[in-house]
Amino acid sequence: MNEATKYNRAKTWQIALFALNMMSTNMYLFLMMYVSYYANGILGMSVVFVSTLATSMRIFDGFTDPIIGWLIDHSNGRFGKFRPFLVVGNALLALSMILLYKTTHLVPETLRIPYFIVVYALYIIGYTVQGTVTTSAQTLLTNDPKQRPIYGFFTGFFMLFLQTGITMLVSNYLVPKYGGMTLEFFSEIIVWVIAIAFVLMICSLIAIAPKDKPEYYNSMVKNKEEKVSFKTYWEVLKHNRALQMLVISESTDKLATSIAGNSIVGVMLYGIIIGDYAVMGRLSAITMIPNIILLVIGIMGARHSGQKKTYVATVYGCIAVQLAITLLLIFGDPTKIDLKSFGFMNIAFVVLIIALNGIRNIGSNMMIPMMADCTDYEVYRSGHYVPGLIATVYSFIDKLISSFATTVVGAFVAVIGYKNSVPQVGDASTPEILMITILLFCGMPILGWIASIIAMKFYPLTGEKMKEIEDSIAETQQKNAVKA
Repeated sequence: MNEATKYNRAKTWQIALFALNMMSTNMYLFLMMYVSYYANGILGMSVVFVSTLATSMRIFDGFTDPIIGWLIDHSNGRFGKFRPFLVVGNALLALSMILLYKTTHLVPETLRIPYFIVVYALYIIGYTVQGTVTTSAQTLLTNDPKQRPIYGFFTGFFMLFLQTGITMLVSNYLVPKYGGMTLEFFSEIIVWVIAIAFVLMICSLIAIAPKDKPEYYNSMVKNKEEKVSFKTYWEVLKHNRALQMLVISESTDKLATSIAGNSIVGVMLYGIIIGDYAVMGRLSAITMIPNIILLVIGIMGARHSGQKKTYVATVYGCIAVQLAITLLLIFGDPTKIDLKSFGFMNIAFVVLIIALNGIRNIGSNMMIPMMADCTDYEVYRSGHYVPGLIATVYSFIDKLISSFATTVVGAFVAVIGYKNSVPQVGDASTPEILMITILLFCGMPILGWIASIIAMKFYPLTGEKMKEIEDSIAETQQKNAVKA
């Protein structure tokens, strides 16, 4: 069996364009990071209420995720298994943002909260429908262990541009233009988000179209006639140790990045402690190229050593760098960070942020290729191809933990007096704000990464194991091709 027929490979442009689907859904995720400012500043809702609501809505998500996963696993229409979910999910996301930010403040105050909840639920459904394709359809693109890390490179590469662009758009253009996060601010930002997200979704649809056919997803299983039931789902969740450990690791890693990246934490760090909110946008531009270089190095390591080994190394690196940032903020003078000189604080902060973001991006972009590995592991273990189930488990944890981050941040800022309002750019810096910011920006992520390291000790899919799994799947595909 030669290498050309052994693996189901994708063209590089297909991997690159398909990675844009994650960017499409992340556009909406970034926009929802500012929902506290809309709900508090324009709707008059308390910060604690909004953050608690965001978490409690994930109970509803617990019902939507398995339903979407079941639909994907049982779909086989004329437009493929995955493409309809891309289009429908993107449309629901766009509709939910228009309704949320353009109409909620027009609803009578007595109906405002239930209306807000219904629209928020629509956002959750849309995010699940489109986002599930990111993790589930990747198994069709390629099963080559050396190609899968390339997907991680492209997601990280595009994410750096996306984060830099959104950060600069908000902090250097929209906030100065409208004098804060006003109604006009939200009216303009949703236009940017919807338009860009739609184009990115179309690109990913073009990429997956040649592979979204029955001959690809039916050829992996030994018994094509066997139906996937809810009993099958339970067996997968119970016995797939790789999925269990990856979900734990992903949830703790996601909590770390979501808390540190929360918009309120950003305002406290840059707009209050450092004293210049525009530094955040300038910093994103400065660190982008070095982060890309670090990402390339990390992906090369993953192709050589395997994704598990690379991911664990990045988590250790993140802990070390985050500890250094903690010491810098405690013993240094953050007000001297302006990125306008070559002083010690500027150089040290930039170097550490470059290291933190670069190393963290390597690790976080290993997650989705590792999720595809879990799907192939289930085919190898039981013969069941259930990408929808595995993807929705990932999606559910992703959103659940993200919303807990909002609750954690809301609870901590309430402790220092921000119960009915949120920290604003220009607020006076106090020891309490510094302490809470360091705890949220540095302390919480470190705790999350420690938990992630523990989970990875029990993750069975090493580089060598994945080669064994893909060889077994390739053998099954060849046997099915002969029978056909």
